Amino acid sequence: MGNKKALFLSAIESFITSEKLFGVKAKIIVAVSGGIDSITLTETLLSLQGKYKLDLAIAHVNYGMRGEESDKDEAFVRDYAEKNGLQVYIKRADMSNSADNDTGSFQEQARATRYAFFKDILGAYGFDLVATGHNASDNAETAFLNFLRGSGPEGLKGIPPKRDFIIRPLLNVTREEIVSFVQTENIPYREDSSNVSDKYARNVVRNEIFPLIQSKIGKNIRASINRTSEIIRSIDEYIQEQAQVEINRIVQGVRTDEYFLTKESICTLHPVIANYVIRDVVNRLLDMPVSYEITQRIRRLADAPSGSAVILSPEYRADSESAGIRIYKRTKPEELVENIVFDREYCFKEFTFRSTSVSPDDIALDENKNTEYVDADTLRKPLTLRYWKHGDRIRPLGMESEKKVSDIFIDAKIPRAYKERIPILESPDGIVWICGIQLSDRYKVTKSTKNVLKLEYIPHAT
Repeated sequence: MGNKKALFLSAIESFITSEKLFGVKAKIIVAVSGGIDSITLTETLLSLQGKYKLDLAIAHVNYGMRGEESDKDEAFVRDYAEKNGLQVYIKRADMSNSADNDTGSFQEQARATRYAFFKDILGAYGFDLVATGHNASDNAETAFLNFLRGSGPEGLKGIPPKRDFIIRPLLNVTREEIVSFVQTENIPYREDSSNVSDKYARNVVRNEIFPLIQSKIGKNIRASINRTSEIIRSIDEYIQEQAQVEINRIVQGVRTDEYFLTKESICTLHPVIANYVIRDVVNRLLDMPVSYEITQRIRRLADAPSGSAVILSPEYRADSESAGIRIYKRTKPEELVENIVFDREYCFKEFTFRSTSVSPDDIALDENKNTEYVDADTLRKPLTLRYWKHGDRIRPLGMESEKKVSDIFIDAKIPRAYKERIPILESPDGIVWICGIQLSDRYKVTKSTKNVLKLEYIPHAT
């Protein structure tokens, strides 16, 4: 087996080199469950440790979902780390209840738990990367499941060799090759009883569907899927290169949590390129893969009337506006000061508000809507600053009747993302000023005005 072992390890090293997974003196956390894949991964990296001067450590999460079996897994990993002279980091997360209630939510919760743990270790101890034991068989199962879900190229290309701080050095070897390596080398590992449970879709694919296809059609379904996955990955990389040109041209970064795309630019792109542009923007905001369906729905906003929206998450949304699509994070505005006193300045996170007493002779009218003048004697106290709420009405300057503030926002083409962030100055008699947009006729300066209050709204640059 010496030669076979050398060929096995050489194939993995070639994959690491071709995919540029890590270089000399890399500091790597190895995610180890104790199962055959993660143990093989650790053995592989240990074989390369001297050549690449690797700094290795082990991370293990005990979810507690299999009781004593989970504790034995943890003990095995601790013992394995000690025998190999590796530092081990353990996290205990009791998720036994969620495992019984909903397998899908459990898988998502478990993934979030371990990746947060990995990030904590990276930050606390200065490691560069986290290596996981996903192999070629896992990739075939993932791509197949994504196909069943109706996934686009992002899902059909399978598991990426590297994403952010995660690397997967075993993606070019199959589970059969891993089993052969471990058995011949007599390397101990832990069997996970949940791998045979049919309550997990992946196990059904692995233990029932793939063997059935193999027996009925005689094709190596995993090899075929991986070959297709590799082709799709190459096509995807090419399209991403083409899309990047358009991303640089049309994506307008308003701020770190907000992007704007003009409808004209989206409509002139081929739908495939447009989808990639949109996917890139959403990935920047949510830091997670976005489904093909969501991408399509956002692209259709380019032909939708203003006010249409796609909810991406409780915090993020995409809005159709008259000129484009705004994709952004909804943040709750800060609380504003209740009482506004004359001749004072109030500085908030997003704007500054200032009032100054002046004489009628000092009025300097111009086109700047962020500065207005009102008759100070018509203002009843207390004056308050607040944000817009449904049902607000104002009597616009020069009009005899009231108008909904929401209609004024529409007329002024104020994006939905901003209308809840525009401060409103209010007197007990009604709204005095929609800052920067509309002054009330009720408080205007007239020929008989004796005392004038100058109002200034100064938005902060973002």
